[in-house]
Amino acid sequence: MEEFNTLKQSSRNAGKWSYFVLSIHSQLGVAAITDCNNADGGFYQCMRVANVQIWPQYSKKHIKEKFESMEAMLTVRVKGIPAKVGVREAPSATGPTKIYSYTMRGPEATKHTWMLRFSKYEEFEGAMHLFQAMKLSDLHLSVPKRVEGRQQTKELGEGTVEVDLSELTPCTIIYGNLSEGLAPIRAEWQQKQPKGSSPKSGR
Repeated sequence: MEEFNTLKQSSRNAGKWSYFVLSIHSQLGVAAITDCNNADGGFYQCMRVANVQIWPQYSKKHIKEKFESMEAMLTVRVKGIPAKVGVREAPSATGPTKIYSYTMRGPEATKHTWMLRFSKYEEFEGAMHLFQAMKLSDLHLSVPKRVEGRQQTKELGEGTVEVDLSELTPCTIIYGNLSEGLAPIRAEWQQKQPKGSSPKSGR
């Protein structure tokens, strides 16, 4: 899972933000946040991502800062179904490999909603591309799932069915054309940076 330093808005106080680490697994379609103050390093919350709203897609009522501010532009609203993410190490020819799995609650479960804010445009863009790369099937099953390499394994009862990720039905995580959506945010960020320090985007 790729990690990003973020601020997470308190669910009870829209003006309070705390440091969290955002972890994204685009193949599994899951995201997790870890409290930076948590000594054991365990995930604080995990979800199977359903949609992500970038500025100005989310409502201005969700934040207290000015909606045209850089802080607002680097803020996203992430929503999904609660999940439990597990990780184990398996031997491989190149050394230990981390294998991630998750168990998702049914679609009737109360959804997780995170307001996350990035401090650097480069990390913001990188995370958005990972969200957009997610491929989620239309199935909503409360079953364990595991990704190893390029395959997703769904364990159903005593049988095991392997499904190539390319066969999953893609769904839109971020509405619209992501490149066009990022353009005004990138332009505003570049305008506020000292000369010669514009972000480089290879995506």
